[in-house]
Amino acid sequence: MSKPILRIILSVAAVVLVLNLLLFNYSQFVILPLLGALFLLAAFIGLGDGLAALFKLPGAAILEKAALGLMAAAAYFYLVGFFKILNPLTILVFFTASAAVCLLRFFTGPGKHESRAGVKSFFARPLSEYAVFLVPLVYAALPPSFYDSLVYHLGIPNLYLQSGGFVATPQFVYANTFIYYEISLIPALFLGDLVPRLFHFFLGTIFILAVADEAVEHWGLRKKLSLILALVSLPMTLFLLVTCKNDLSGAIFIFLAIRQYRRGNWKWSAVFWGFAVGIKYFNLLPLALFLLLTTRPWKKSDLKKSALMVLIVILAVSPLLVKNLRFTGNPFFPFLHEAFPSAFWDGDRFARLQEDVGRIVQTPTAAIHWPYALSFFNHGYGGLVGPFFLIFLPFLLLGPLKEKRWLFWALLILACAPFLTASLRFVYIAFVVLVIFSLRAFEAAAGKLLKVVFYVLLAINFAMGIALLEKFYSFHSAWSGTFSPEQYREHFFPTYPAFVYINAKAPPQAKILLVGEARNFYLQRPYRLSSALDYGILKRYLAPSRNAAEFVAAIEKDGFSYLLVNFFELERLQAKYANMAAGEEKKLMDFLGALAPVFSRGPVNLYEIPGSN
Repeated sequence: MSKPILRIILSVAAVVLVLNLLLFNYSQFVILPLLGALFLLAAFIGLGDGLAALFKLPGAAILEKAALGLMAAAAYFYLVGFFKILNPLTILVFFTASAAVCLLRFFTGPGKHESRAGVKSFFARPLSEYAVFLVPLVYAALPPSFYDSLVYHLGIPNLYLQSGGFVATPQFVYANTFIYYEISLIPALFLGDLVPRLFHFFLGTIFILAVADEAVEHWGLRKKLSLILALVSLPMTLFLLVTCKNDLSGAIFIFLAIRQYRRGNWKWSAVFWGFAVGIKYFNLLPLALFLLLTTRPWKKSDLKKSALMVLIVILAVSPLLVKNLRFTGNPFFPFLHEAFPSAFWDGDRFARLQEDVGRIVQTPTAAIHWPYALSFFNHGYGGLVGPFFLIFLPFLLLGPLKEKRWLFWALLILACAPFLTASLRFVYIAFVVLVIFSLRAFEAAAGKLLKVVFYVLLAINFAMGIALLEKFYSFHSAWSGTFSPEQYREHFFPTYPAFVYINAKAPPQAKILLVGEARNFYLQRPYRLSSALDYGILKRYLAPSRNAAEFVAAIEKDGFSYLLVNFFELERLQAKYANMAAGEEKKLMDFLGALAPVFSRGPVNLYEIPGSN
């Protein structure tokens, strides 16, 4: 047999074996969602490219374009959600418009070469820079299972997607806060339940690569790969890359705000700051410290600029204030509850919210130990960073310090945040900035010993980060075939089988009332719920009801077809958050004891409401 023919046979065999690997294990469930996430990312970048040209954003790179696309998605789905026209047609209109803008920008018109060149220059990088992200990608490809994601960051957009738009949720506190990122994820959810997590991962990957590019081009760093390794090795980064949390997206917009400000585009900086605040209330802290360090109060021009920036930020978040006013009666929900009283939110609930958010520093002694505690202990889910900064930042003392304003800004954030939250990931952007300065110090003072220390730290950080991810996600159980995707979901989320039953058996417009269980992401029917921090959603039905029949009739009157109860979660949340009075809990158990479930699995019962269908 000739060598050319043998080469062809061996090549075909290699392709067949690779396809076998991809199509006959967990990979087969990832391929289409992976393509969906990449399609959505490309649509956002193309849409953002068009917006950057329209609004003449100077020097817009890939990250700016992706961010602009995300902002456009949030604006569009805010409008269709507000006017209750969120449906497959309006979602397809968004995809069609995004694809059209993408095609026009990259394949026709005078700017096509520039647009394509920008994409090529960003993504044409050594494979070593991409290889760093392979480990988190393995985890990002798993079905979403983290509690907060299933309740809030994926649960909120799912609630709106299943409800056809925004609905009043007075007992779902975080749905009534600043949620631009969650709104922008609606098209990702439409493409499938694996797509949002993969899209989130790709967005985070672009962010880290963009930070490395910026650090080398404008912050005095010499080696991109060292920065990428240092950033990705942080356990906090690994956690945020694979978990749908809004801390990562908030850091992206704050980074863009700083970059635009350093380039002299303070108006665009304010726009990005506004969206960062619209993603999370807590981003007001880095914004306030940013204004403190960039405003010289003795200069009228600085005061005017800062005032205008604040005005732009307020305008940027005003749609969310309007949404909160319409659906809760309080534009600043959950704050100012005394000025805007509500039957569903009061001082007790707000105190429990504050306790749940917590704070790291409780005493003056704790403040003294803070740098050490920051480096060696976990603070909140994913709040582990390691001693990287404690080791390398002091070497900045050996030479002149450039861009020190941003170092002080990051350190100020870390000095203030422990008094306001127990979760360090809220201020992830501070660690991103500190990694840049740590690498600058390392490069300036590097000797053989420091290089050894650097790589040992990387190895330890990666080990801690992977251990953290494995604790939450147990990737081997899915990738090894121990669990099927359905079994994996049920393992981490015991209510999932009841959702599967509802999705298969309930009529399309059947309305579900969730009790005890706040995780709602996988449910594909309209529903209502109360979260851990709210009063129980059944309180309004328990008070006037004297027996189980009246209780069921009251639920039926509100249009619910099914009542789903997770008794384990109900008892857990009641013990921790006192969602109901003791008498109400006993009354509820008596009423539920008189009902026969149509589905039961472990602590989860599903009751059909007679006459509702």
